[in-house]
Amino acid sequence: MALIRKRSALAATAMAATAVAAISLAALAALPARAATPQPVTLVVPAAPGGSNDIMARVMEPLLRSELGRPVVVENRGGGGGNVGAAYVARADAGSNLWLLTSASIITMNPGLFASPGFDTLRDFVPVAGIASVPHVLLVHKDFAPASLPELLAALRREPGRYFFGSAGNGTYSHILMEFLKRAEKVDAAHVPFRGVAPAMTELMAGRIQMLISTLPSAMPYLNSRDVKALAVFSEQRSAFLPDLPTARETVPGLVGDLWIALYAPQSTPPQQVQRMRQAVLQAQASPALQEKFRTMGASVHAPTVQELRAQTEADLTRWSRLIQQAGIQVD
Repeated sequence: MALIRKRSALAATAMAATAVAAISLAALAALPARAATPQPVTLVVPAAPGGSNDIMARVMEPLLRSELGRPVVVENRGGGGGNVGAAYVARADAGSNLWLLTSASIITMNPGLFASPGFDTLRDFVPVAGIASVPHVLLVHKDFAPASLPELLAALRREPGRYFFGSAGNGTYSHILMEFLKRAEKVDAAHVPFRGVAPAMTELMAGRIQMLISTLPSAMPYLNSRDVKALAVFSEQRSAFLPDLPTARETVPGLVGDLWIALYAPQSTPPQQVQRMRQAVLQAQASPALQEKFRTMGASVHAPTVQELRAQTEADLTRWSRLIQQAGIQVD
């Protein structure tokens, strides 16, 4: 009898444990599922750190993260004058969430400079939104004698081939603008390409090169510290941030080098995703803090409509292809 009572107690205990387990599982099932970590947005910058593309991407990153409610990552993919990063985004599939944050020069100049850049601007990319407009400036070493663009041109004529100019790489805007200046004024200087504007700036400050054309946002920290000096700005009008700095076109008519930076998506990106990103960019650009940040860097907000950005891309692609062909410039 005692054995029977013991077995009954054990059975009751097992049944109670089973009931508790069932209740626990039911309670767990009733809890809301833990939200999956959203896929990060990747802003691909087709250049090394330190250039205007990179600066603008890192300024935009926290604002876009706030607007989109998901992680935003800046990925630098330099090389090939910007072709490596641009081609990487062009080949992305619909679920990659890759976006190309680039200066216009890479997607409007490179098709005319390179026989095979690895992408087709109009076929492979969807315009999303403008980011910023930035002028270029001609910089020289702080101890270099010329104090103006006319004085620099005179020095280059006196001693052709003696001086060196750096660039952010073969075929980059900083390279091509100097080539146009050389051809327009029939002067000579040796080209030294670097992998991005930051190492070129280091060599300029060290005096191993004498000249560098850079975007104003990239140059401002070095101008403020007086490590380099500016001789001219490549814009239609003088910069409001550097009003005493002459434009290059005051010496060389027609020599203008304003640069706009914009965001593009791979052609495979769903339209609703493109529209969501565009709205996030526009909201970020409306931020007074962003506008002030741009102003201190010598940049301004660039916010065309999608149609205007597409037309601007097509117009610059045609313009640069024609000018590059006329000048006989070829990188490969």
